[in-house]
Amino acid sequence: MRESGPQRSSDSDPSREAAAFEADPEAVYVFVGRFFEALRASGVEHVVVSPGSRSTPLAVVAKHTPGLRTWVELDERAAAFFALGLAKASGRPALLVCTSGTAAANYLPAVIEAHYSRTPLLVASADRPPELRDWGAGQTIDQAGLYGRYPRWVVEVPIPAAGEDAGRYAIQLAARAVERAISTPAGAVHLNWPLRESLAPLPGTLDAMRLASADDVAPARFTRARSVADPEDLRELVELVSARARGVVCCGPLDAGSELREAISRFASTAGWPVLTDPASNLRSGVAPDRAPLLDRGDLLTRTSAFLERMKPDVVIRIGDTPVSKAQRLWIEAAEPDVIYWLDEGGHWGEPSHRVTRVIRGGAASLLDAAAAELEADTSAGLHRDRTWCRAFEASNRTAAKAIEDVALAEDGWSGLSVAVILARVAPSGAQLFASNSMSIRLLDLGLARRAEPLRVLCNRGASGIDGVISTALGAAAASSQRTLLLTGDLAFLHDLTGLLLARREAIPLTIIVIDDGGGGIFSFLPIAAQGEEIAFQELFRAPHELDLARVAALFELDYCVADGIGELEAAIAASLARPGVSIIHVPVEAKENEARFRRGVAAACEAVEAEFSE
Repeated sequence: MRESGPQRSSDSDPSREAAAFEADPEAVYVFVGRFFEALRASGVEHVVVSPGSRSTPLAVVAKHTPGLRTWVELDERAAAFFALGLAKASGRPALLVCTSGTAAANYLPAVIEAHYSRTPLLVASADRPPELRDWGAGQTIDQAGLYGRYPRWVVEVPIPAAGEDAGRYAIQLAARAVERAISTPAGAVHLNWPLRESLAPLPGTLDAMRLASADDVAPARFTRARSVADPEDLRELVELVSARARGVVCCGPLDAGSELREAISRFASTAGWPVLTDPASNLRSGVAPDRAPLLDRGDLLTRTSAFLERMKPDVVIRIGDTPVSKAQRLWIEAAEPDVIYWLDEGGHWGEPSHRVTRVIRGGAASLLDAAAAELEADTSAGLHRDRTWCRAFEASNRTAAKAIEDVALAEDGWSGLSVAVILARVAPSGAQLFASNSMSIRLLDLGLARRAEPLRVLCNRGASGIDGVISTALGAAAASSQRTLLLTGDLAFLHDLTGLLLARREAIPLTIIVIDDGGGGIFSFLPIAAQGEEIAFQELFRAPHELDLARVAALFELDYCVADGIGELEAAIAASLARPGVSIIHVPVEAKENEARFRRGVAAACEAVEAEFSE
């Protein structure tokens, strides 16, 4: 967060620009106005402003451009993750605006996440003009290359000037920035804006800006050709399916559209190959359970020794980013399949095992749908395929699901696992569910059962950090008309408290469920935990915080309640859904008991699957 008061006003104190370098406010505001109007025309809807002096023209014009929604967030790091959430939910880039100096440096974690999760994002960092850089002016750092290799495009914007040529440049700059942000792979675009004083609009400046922006602003239009499967790829896949019965489809995090979802379901059903679905694959909801072999407990199956021994695939098709399940990845590596396809829909490598044999970039929906159609037409290889392989997966999946839910919902089984199971059940149709990293996404992997009602699952699995979780979820909720539920742990919650500043001012529909085990519970599952206090495990890894989350809610004047049982949690979620704005549901769990019940649930599921294979 940038300091307020004297720090802010000192933007114009040291090394004030000489008269020869003073800006023409009308030219500046007309130039910036045409840029923002072109952003709007190119599909941008949201601008997130971090207050500061040097960025005055950018902030003022954003606020006065019809069709743009301006959000103000004091903490730049929280602002960047909020913008990331807006972009994740809407599919369109949000624009970040900040002043010069270290303000823009606080955007880096979100820019990194945008890179790895392929989320479109625009950053407009105000900067000192060239004559003040490296001359001792306050709040001046080297902003060129600030984000390293992570942006898709970096532009040093020229000093705003008057004239038609400058106006045309501003328009096309905006259009091109949006296109680069949403292209494959999507990501962040950094526009560094050197701005001279005077920064504030003079009387009549905004009127001149509006008059100029009222002219036809026609930014270049970009289209991308629809990706259609290559005939040779199609022939190869059909022959592979016809020759191999022991295939699987593994879907990692994937914000799949309906076309790809339908294609995956149709292909799996026709080929007789099960689909192991990550909780963030968005394939566990919105598809009728009898439509396709979409499995929701793949992590549990691939932890089971009998399953590992008997269910070895010959062919694996990978879609989406790397799944959260480490057990699934190790199962594939141990099976050493002959063929591993990587259907790359995002233009960004997502196969960390180094075993892929075939990469097809783009056109997955077309390829899988066409393959299913050919297999259906071939009675010898399509509809009459042996389903024994697939049925074994489905039977084991049902067994594992029942076993772990029996433990999670038992009277003495209250734990974080219980929370994930209940949340997956009671989330309303069409809602968004945002999962934090660390234990939260792993609990959701075990607890999110298939459901016919649609439920969009979002997460920051690009870099998999716990920073900015609240802010990203707030952004996702703000960009959607549907209620959003955030499942997070206590450390991720505490890491992003300044994100709640926005929640205090804006009626954003978000329910935050905080599983509080008093520190970093996930570290208890690491081998180093066994060494205990010999290596100061509690201090260095568990890091208990001993903070009262009720006081956090009171500080930000947000609705708050405690739930420590199934009935209380269900009632608390229902009540939060009926209220506007942000609600916090605090779920305290005892750390050792929480860990033990998680292990008990996993063990029960594995034992049940093991018993099934021994019958």
